[in-house]
Amino acid sequence: MKKEEVEAILDQGDLGPIENYLEAVATERRLPAVAIGMCLTRMEEAAPALRALVARAANGERLSDDEAQLLFRGLYILGGARDTQVCKDLLRLLRRTEAELDDLLGDGLTQDMARIVAGVFDGDVEALLSLATDRSVDQFVRDQILSAAVFLTWNGSIERDRMRGLLERFYLEKLAEDQDQAWFAWQLAIALLGLRDLASLVRRAGDEGRIPDWLRERRSFEDMLAEAEQRPDDIARFEEIRLGYIGDVLEALQWSAYDDTTDQSFDDDFDAEWTPTEPVRNPLRHVGRNDPCPCGSGKKYKKCCLAGQG
Repeated sequence: MKKEEVEAILDQGDLGPIENYLEAVATERRLPAVAIGMCLTRMEEAAPALRALVARAANGERLSDDEAQLLFRGLYILGGARDTQVCKDLLRLLRRTEAELDDLLGDGLTQDMARIVAGVFDGDVEALLSLATDRSVDQFVRDQILSAAVFLTWNGSIERDRMRGLLERFYLEKLAEDQDQAWFAWQLAIALLGLRDLASLVRRAGDEGRIPDWLRERRSFEDMLAEAEQRPDDIARFEEIRLGYIGDVLEALQWSAYDDTTDQSFDDDFDAEWTPTEPVRNPLRHVGRNDPCPCGSGKKYKKCCLAGQG
């Protein structure tokens, strides 16, 4: 939502309680532009409820469909608002099982979690990096955490030497199984940070079969490494691959603006007013990473369309 649109609504005076807007975020089929904009504008009122929901999910409480939708969109709102108070509970949530995360976040886990984590990062480097190196954590979570950590290293929030040491240890101690998604983020981190001295480890990891096979069809590691050396301070290198911070929450949520009854997106059609109707559902929320890919390839989702994102 554009700033002037929010300001126009604020000028109208009687805005009603924030609970009305949170309800719209939880229940509206279309992306509720006004409600999301009002939550962002009134974060002091909206954030406590959103943080509490993240904490409940992190504790393993079962959420209703509406609550799950609010959690999904709420994480984007919190990330876009750079709400650091939710960081601890978000990292706890990301330690839940693969099945739980599939049910709650679906494709949102791999689409933007790195940007959400970067936005809410509270400075606790140990808590963040321990998640990235824990072999019991879901591989796609580790991929997103490492991706967030590389951006946070680039912008100075994490010491470069500390991140370099972690990346070296990741290889030497083999902190992920062969073909694990975390190897993708590991390779990406070395390239984006321009760590030429660790390039030999990437080549060795490839020869040893650690890096997922599908990466051979992706953008060249050497090209990305060269770009990092030529344009070390250019944030566009990160934004091009959907890393960094969430600047516009509605824009970030466009990929989920989907009507599962008409198979149409709502990229250009947001309702100015909301009326609770049938809850919005992330169309891929119930597609597990071990399920057959919806594209019909016959492969598992995690080895097909999910793995090819980014």
